[in-house]
Amino acid sequence: MAPLSARQLQRNAFLARWSKVDWSKQNCELAVEMGLTGERIRQIRQQLGAPQPTHPNIKRVTRQAFQWAKDNLDKLKGLTWAELQRKYGFGDYWQSSPLHSFLKPFLREKSKHPWAQIDFRLPNRDLALIWRLPPNLVSKQRLKKQIPPPTWRCKPGSGAIEFSGRGQLQAYQRTVKAEERKAVRYFAQAAERKAGGRAA
Repeated sequence: MAPLSARQLQRNAFLARWSKVDWSKQNCELAVEMGLTGERIRQIRQQLGAPQPTHPNIKRVTRQAFQWAKDNLDKLKGLTWAELQRKYGFGDYWQSSPLHSFLKPFLREKSKHPWAQIDFRLPNRDLALIWRLPPNLVSKQRLKKQIPPPTWRCKPGSGAIEFSGRGQLQAYQRTVKAEERKAVRYFAQAAERKAGGRAA
């Protein structure tokens, strides 16, 4: 048997690559996944004789998605985009669609750290210990968000907290206890979400 030419090898590789594509998807969805334009996907679909998408009228599908989002906005508020995708089955295509732009103001940005819950009146050292964070990360966040210095500060060299007036010790201790309770709830909820994700 004669060896395949370079052109034949390229053709075989081309066919192998595109044989794995889900042609029931819209051209625009495949364009996002494959890093090509929608027009190029249309050409390849025609070249291979691949079937037409299941829902060729993307405008109708988009209108339906918008209407669904408006009708269910109360349930969607506060979710991250990843949570919305996982819960309602939105594919990657929708992340670059007008629907994502519409929902973005109502969605919660995913963050690895609970900055919105943290009481920055406490020293960086205390916050790092309570929230299990590197101390330099807390100080960077304080600087980045231009958060005022802590109410209670550590004495240089000794590491002990400075108290400027009567009742400050009790106020500091109450704030620490409240912060510890918040952290316990946060980590418990995070563990529940993780366990729920594994179960799903």
